[in-house]
Amino acid sequence: MEVKRASRLADLLAQSFAAFLISIAGVLIIDGLFALLGLGKFGDMNGFLALVFPIIFFAGQYSAAKGERGRPLVAAIGAFFGLGVGSISAGMFPDMSPIGTGALGAFVATIIYATIWHVGLAIAKK
Repeated sequence: MEVKRASRLADLLAQSFAAFLISIAGVLIIDGLFALLGLGKFGDMNGFLALVFPIIFFAGQYSAAKGERGRPLVAAIGAFFGLGVGSISAGMFPDMSPIGTGALGAFVATIIYATIWHVGLAIAKK
């Protein structure tokens, strides 16, 4: 299946946010089922699992950008800063549950990566 590259930043942010929402919904459902089964307390699951669908989405965008200059470098820089700032933002709220802090970090990482990816590829074209 051919993936179409998102050419506008608004489209990229909207699609990556939708992927994040799908992931966090799955994490909440699985965590709730585990809590109902007595396999832990609700909120104990790591919220960084909400990066699953955004990573799949960004892998598709990476493939769709085949032939673009600087693609590997832009992806590496985006991942470095996205995960770095996402981890820092998750650590700023130590009193929150792991699912909350991880989800916050995953959201920040998703938005930062998408922005760096779009802007980085635009700069590399010039």
